[in-house]
Amino acid sequence: MLVSIIVVTFNEAKALPVVKAAFDRLRRPEGLEVETIAVDGGSRDDSVALARELGFTRVLECPGASIPVCRNAGMREAHGAWIAFVDGDCVLDPDWLEQAARLLHAHPALILGWPASPPSPGTWVQRAWHAHWMHKNPAVEMENGVAVVKRDGFRLLTTRNMIFHRAVAERLGGFDESLTTGEDTDFVFRATMADLPAWGLPAMKSTHLGEPDTLRKFYKQQVWHANRRAYKTILEKSGMKHGGNAPIFTLVFTAGVVAAVGGLLLAFWFPPAALGLAPLPVLLLGLAMRTSRRARRPGLIVPLAILYAAYGWARMIDLIGLSPHKPSWKK
Repeated sequence: MLVSIIVVTFNEAKALPVVKAAFDRLRRPEGLEVETIAVDGGSRDDSVALARELGFTRVLECPGASIPVCRNAGMREAHGAWIAFVDGDCVLDPDWLEQAARLLHAHPALILGWPASPPSPGTWVQRAWHAHWMHKNPAVEMENGVAVVKRDGFRLLTTRNMIFHRAVAERLGGFDESLTTGEDTDFVFRATMADLPAWGLPAMKSTHLGEPDTLRKFYKQQVWHANRRAYKTILEKSGMKHGGNAPIFTLVFTAGVVAAVGGLLLAFWFPPAALGLAPLPVLLLGLAMRTSRRARRPGLIVPLAILYAAYGWARMIDLIGLSPHKPSWKK
């Protein structure tokens, strides 16, 4: 059986040697072979030439193409029965494929993934945001002797670290090329709506070398990831019953900002109106306390509240249409 690992690159020359070396070190269960495909979206560095030099099975050039277009191009060139997506700056653990294969062999149509870890020891931004990801869905259960997150597991999956049966992509029609960002969230959400299992698998460990290490980079990343069209899809297809956490938070955050601004302005004439400033910090601190409690790390409350504020502001800006042109946050 062949496994196709697809990497979409954009100016990833610094990380590609480490990423490809990790592919080569993967322990392969008996009967599994691996092909590696690099799809470049118009890098201005040596990513394309380097990918060929490093020995990727195939290297595709799609200059100016969006990420979902690149992903679909990679899948068209892939020959594998299993298809994996890994970011061009993510390093897989040696047992990554072994762990995924245990469940993929047992189920005919399945998506697996897990949030990538930041480099160690990481900055306060990286550590706090990783804690958020690790504890946003604590519903772990056992499947075939493996710990997985089934209930709303799709909330933990991104194409930074994902593998699935080709049948899944065929049933969903690939990634939505009308989306500039959020195509992976849309992909796993549509899978869930189609009753295809999308599970978080903690044993699928990887390290994201390019995880934002400053608050400024984190904010730029969130602006780029925000996509109100994806929110609209969630509303139309599930009525916010599934996958609605991010859009609901964005709406509540926006209402909190409006209340705070209104309360601040009206307080000059009517002092009790200053109470309008309260809902926003209550929201941010409440969410931060919940995550820190799950992580059993009270020292995360303030860092998480700051990150939730940056996240909310970025998503609000996109929601109200003030970020129509979003170049990659890595530029």
